[in-house]
Amino acid sequence: MASRHGWKIELIPWDHLNPEHVQRMYDQRVACGWREQEVPEWIGSAKKGRKMFYWALFADALPGRDKLIEDHIKAYPKESNPLTDTARAVRLVPRQPTDIEFIPIGHVAIDIHEPEEDEKLGLPATGTVWVHQLYVSRALHGGGFGAGTMSKIESLATQSPMNAKIIALDTLSRDMQTKPEKYKVMYGEGLLPLPAVPMVDWYSRLGYEIFKEEDAGYLHPSKEGVILPLDTVYMKKVIA
Repeated sequence: MASRHGWKIELIPWDHLNPEHVQRMYDQRVACGWREQEVPEWIGSAKKGRKMFYWALFADALPGRDKLIEDHIKAYPKESNPLTDTARAVRLVPRQPTDIEFIPIGHVAIDIHEPEEDEKLGLPATGTVWVHQLYVSRALHGGGFGAGTMSKIESLATQSPMNAKIIALDTLSRDMQTKPEKYKVMYGEGLLPLPAVPMVDWYSRLGYEIFKEEDAGYLHPSKEGVILPLDTVYMKKVIA
């Protein structure tokens, strides 16, 4: 079922060869609270035609668009300068950049994992596309922009050459996002508020179903300088 919020958002490819795009990705990951140190790894992945990031931006027709952008910039002054659409390829497929200027209010990535990895999780070896690293400015939460971004990336994943039949993702367990003591170790004391809705519940509202849960699914270097085992929930949604 398509989200009623999809019309609010447009997607533009991240240009991993453009220093301004790279810096903005780093800044947004810092704002997100984690994995900013992985940006160089994502550049390498993009160069190989693997994981691809897209910027989320407001559709031109969105009422109050300019005020919403002002709210975002007020919260994140480093992001006041617009970026330019300069990406000349997506997963090594050539594209013609539009050269339009835009203010991204978040980002999201899609990837195709190795067939063996998907089969190990009980997923089909073909037709599964993964969504990763969804982020929307915290200054804009509650407006349906995260749901709109997911709707857009799901639609994109069904198109050639990905031709997704299943969208898969992983997220933190509910316990990891509702226990203050665990959240503090992950993000640092007082840096980020507990989410109003745990991500596993939020994704469920978008039609995703849990198909696997794993204790210590990932090991994460926390803000406190310790390696934190992250309890992980795997979710999927049949879209074709």
